[in-house]
Amino acid sequence: MNYTFFAIGCYILMRGLQVLFEEQSQKLWFKVLIKVAAVITIYAALAALIIFYKEINFLCFSAGD
Repeated sequence: MNYTFFAIGCYILMRGLQVLFEEQSQKLWFKVLIKVAAVITIYAALAALIIFYKEINFLCFSAGD
């Protein structure tokens, strides 16, 4: 279950960054930051799905927890 909470936490962090720095949305550093956060969120969500359906150890979480 830890991997699911990790993926949800990544999504909350990404959305929180977008809300907190909304005024900075046209700056390059913000665009890079949001893209990095989005890639990490997608990776975490994909890892959660792989672990859940295939029971493969991924992202240092044991399968079946």
